[in-house]
Amino acid sequence: MTTSDTRIDPIRLEVIRMRLDSIVEEMGIAMIRSSGSPVITEAGDFNTALFDPTGRIYAYSDFVQFHIGSGSVAVQELVKTIGDEPVYPGDAFISNDPHTSGASHPPDTNIISPIFAGDELVGWAQSQAHLVDVGGMTAGGFAPGAYDCYSEALRLPPGVKIFDRGEPVEAVRRLILNNVRVPALFWNDVRSLIASNNTGIRRLLASIDEFGIDEFKECTRMSFELAEKVVRSRISRIPDGVYQAEEWTEHNGHVDELFRVACTMTKTADRIDFDFTGSSPQTDGFVNCSFGALVGSVASAVVPILAWDVPFNEGVMTAFGVEAETGSIVKPVPPAPISNGHLTTGARVSRVITKLLSEACSRSADDEIVGRAQGVWADSWTGGISAGTDDDGEFFVLFNMDGGGMGSGAQPMRDGLDCAGMMTQVNNMLPDVEMNEMLYPVLYLWKQLNVDSAGHGAHRGGLGLQFAWTLHGAQEVTQTVFAPNSAVVADGFAGGLPGGGSGHRVLRETDVAFALLNGVVPTQDRLTFGDNELLGINQQSVTIRNQDVLVQWIAGGGGFGDPLLRDPEAVLSDVINGYVTATVARKVYGVILRPDPSGEEKVDSSATARERRRIRSVRVSASGEEPGVLTTDVDSPARDLAAPKRDEEGWYCPSSGARLGDADDWRDAAVRVRTPAAQRLGELGVRARERCSKSERILIEELFSPECGTLLSARVLVEPTEERA
Repeated sequence: MTTSDTRIDPIRLEVIRMRLDSIVEEMGIAMIRSSGSPVITEAGDFNTALFDPTGRIYAYSDFVQFHIGSGSVAVQELVKTIGDEPVYPGDAFISNDPHTSGASHPPDTNIISPIFAGDELVGWAQSQAHLVDVGGMTAGGFAPGAYDCYSEALRLPPGVKIFDRGEPVEAVRRLILNNVRVPALFWNDVRSLIASNNTGIRRLLASIDEFGIDEFKECTRMSFELAEKVVRSRISRIPDGVYQAEEWTEHNGHVDELFRVACTMTKTADRIDFDFTGSSPQTDGFVNCSFGALVGSVASAVVPILAWDVPFNEGVMTAFGVEAETGSIVKPVPPAPISNGHLTTGARVSRVITKLLSEACSRSADDEIVGRAQGVWADSWTGGISAGTDDDGEFFVLFNMDGGGMGSGAQPMRDGLDCAGMMTQVNNMLPDVEMNEMLYPVLYLWKQLNVDSAGHGAHRGGLGLQFAWTLHGAQEVTQTVFAPNSAVVADGFAGGLPGGGSGHRVLRETDVAFALLNGVVPTQDRLTFGDNELLGINQQSVTIRNQDVLVQWIAGGGGFGDPLLRDPEAVLSDVINGYVTATVARKVYGVILRPDPSGEEKVDSSATARERRRIRSVRVSASGEEPGVLTTDVDSPARDLAAPKRDEEGWYCPSSGARLGDADDWRDAAVRVRTPAAQRLGELGVRARERCSKSERILIEELFSPECGTLLSARVLVEPTEERA
């Protein structure tokens, strides 16, 4: 170990670091065991953390990573707000306002408690969780119909004291509970956050007593320094340069327009700066992303890509800068509504950072850094919130955490994870069917993988989830939905194809009750219904009655590498297991399957080789329709899956060695084909929403090597129409 202070025992340093990690994990356990909300207990939508007196992170739990930003901003704004006001042991402060306290959105409520060692303030315990309802125009805290932040929720700024020296502040408690729909559940969850903080305070003070305050301070300082050193060393292995990418938020709750999330990444030596200048101005819809959520969304991509094994503390983020224009969609000001900005625009931030870092890492000379490139995760939560009164007269709000079942991007060495959650959800959990049915008046009809969602590739993107439920114990509910990853889907990388999108349908007046009464398993193919209603990307006040069925499907991750480089035996396994059809195997992967004498499907190796060569020859023609001439062949699946590389002679395709010229950008030499996105993905057996707009087109751009026909890149583009131009 290299350190400027040889008096620090490296073993004790690691013991203290791991003790801090254990404390924040134990805080999470305390919250789960004391909460009555499935959002916390089943889905783990919370975070716990410890901060130093100025708001620097001592340790952070592995639950939801974009709370890194919102939690940090919340503590820092609290410190600024209270200034020299007296603070005492047992105090606790509550906040949830994205504009003033950095919250991701109003339901993500922070409880922050001071930690005193004797008379000295040594830190803050912070717990944050999604609370089921926080008032406002729509049950559940998501308000697609809101035009300003005042309509969305009760807004609690920094400095609101909810506990004073261990006792609830009754005036504040009564004020808050008077403004929420489920006051008993809300207050119990606040108490669970207090319990979490109290656990952290007890454990931290015990550790300080054990090691001494001076050694504790010095070891935490050194932990910051070491984490920063590791991250900077990895950044230094990325080529210097300026990288640019963009993403698009779909629909703001009022209008079906696209809102740009633009980022310029400047990498210099051992530092990276992310500049979001050029992003759309803030809008009057609920997709604006608070600055706290912006920082957290950047961290959601940075940490797994460059700090995958670094214990998280303040040092991890010190090597990165984040800038954005005030009044933009990624740094809004009041009265901008903001209740879904973190799951829409914030998720697009994580996606655009993934694109930038994948591109930069792929150009490194270091194999470990090259291996961090990946397909883009689906991200962008697909939500459903049901509110109504059950047959016993009890009002309920169901925020269905099954919306976290989206697929991850594929990796250079393996397929993406199915139902992985958002990139920010390190410990994503999906709710138990029986638990949701026990707590709420719903009956699940199916819950399965969405086979129309995965991005194809040499390694396939993870599949999303598809499920359906009908009411069971209630006659009617009001539904809010949002499916922000519908048309602008997740990119693949290095020739991997984009994944599929999300959406909702309501099957009206079905025969589900008759089917169940007669012992028939109600699948989508077996149900009869009066109307098949495709819901909007964002929609509220949808009435669902007791014979209707709500169907929700969730997006998949982008692939990695040309699908023609996938091992044919892996494709056969996918067909057998129902991940892809035999038609997709042939059309997308070029794999021909034939039954053997026993009737079992096997790969026809000779026919597969011919089919793959045929597909490649079609690709190299400019039109993509007439066969071209291959001058370099690819005889077998490549083991070096990567984006185009450069040597002293110029660019080349890593899977075949075919040359791509010596221009600054290898794309200049590629065969370029652009197709409407929904159409092209449909041809590949992948579902994406077709968007009708006079102002822009959503396209898939595919770039092929002109010599070997390898797919080098497939990305989603948003192109303005002549009318908009």
